[in-house]
Amino acid sequence: MSLRTLAAGTAIIVAGLLPSSAAAAVLVVGDSLGVGTDAALRAALPGVSIQSDNLNGRPSSEGVSVLSRLLAAEHDTVVFDLGTNDGNAAVGATAGSLAAARELTGNRCLVVATLNRPPLAGIPIDGQNAMIRRFAATTPNVALVDWHGAAAATPGALRPDGVHATPAGYALRGALFAEAISGGCLDGGGGGAAPAPPTGGRRASSTDRPATRRRPAQPSGPPLEARLASAVGRRLSADRGPIDLAERGAAIVAAAATSLREVLTPRGPEPVLGAE
Repeated sequence: MSLRTLAAGTAIIVAGLLPSSAAAAVLVVGDSLGVGTDAALRAALPGVSIQSDNLNGRPSSEGVSVLSRLLAAEHDTVVFDLGTNDGNAAVGATAGSLAAARELTGNRCLVVATLNRPPLAGIPIDGQNAMIRRFAATTPNVALVDWHGAAAATPGALRPDGVHATPAGYALRGALFAEAISGGCLDGGGGGAAPAPPTGGRRASSTDRPATRRRPAQPSGPPLEARLASAVGRRLSADRGPIDLAERGAAIVAAAATSLREVLTPRGPEPVLGAE
C-alpha cells in the first residue's frame, strides 16, 4: 500500500471515529508545516471549530505574539506548531517560547510537536527535540506529537529538504495532530478554557489558575490501530451505531475529499529561516 493511500485512509478513518463536539474550539499557531497540515487536520476533526494562523518562515518567538493576540475564552485547546525556524542551535529560544505559550494558555491543553531538519553548521536537531520531549513530559496538560519519530518511520513522508512534508506526509501529519487533540485533550480530560482575567484586565497568573493533572508526554495504552478498531466496535454495537455512522458518512467523505485536494495540489518552495 502506498504512503499516499495509507495517509488518506487514516485521515478518513480518524475523521469518522474521533469525537466531534460542537463546543470544542482549537487554536493553531504554526509555520509552513502548519500551512500544509491545516486541511488534513480539519478533515480529521469535522465537528471541531478550528482557528488557525500559519505563516511560512515563522519563528517561535513570533508565534508567541500571535498566540497572545488571538487566544480567546472559547479556545479550549491550543496547538503551538513551531520551532523549526528557530534553528538547530537555538534550544534556549525555543524553550523560552514553549514556556511562554504554556503561561499564556493557562490550564488549556497545549499540543506541541518534535521537529525535522537536517544538521546546520554540523549541529543536528536532536537537542531541540530532546528539549521538546522533556517539556512535554514535565509540563502539566501538554500533548506531544512525535512528528520526528513518525517521519523517520515512514519513508516518503518528507520532501528532499528534510523539513517539509510530502502531500501524503501532510495528510499523515494532520491525522497525528487530530489524534493528539482528540485523545490527549478533548477525550482525555486535558484542557478546559483558562479562567477569564480578573476585573481590571489583569492576565491571570499561575497562582490564579486551578491545579491541573499532569499528562504523559506520549499517549499511553493501546496503539492507534487498536484504539480505532475498538472505537469502531463500540460505535457499531450502540443502538444507533450503524445509523450514526451513515449520517456522518457524507460529511466525512466530503471533508476527506477537501483534504486530499489540498495535499495533492503541487506546492511551491517553502522557505525555512537559516537554511544553508
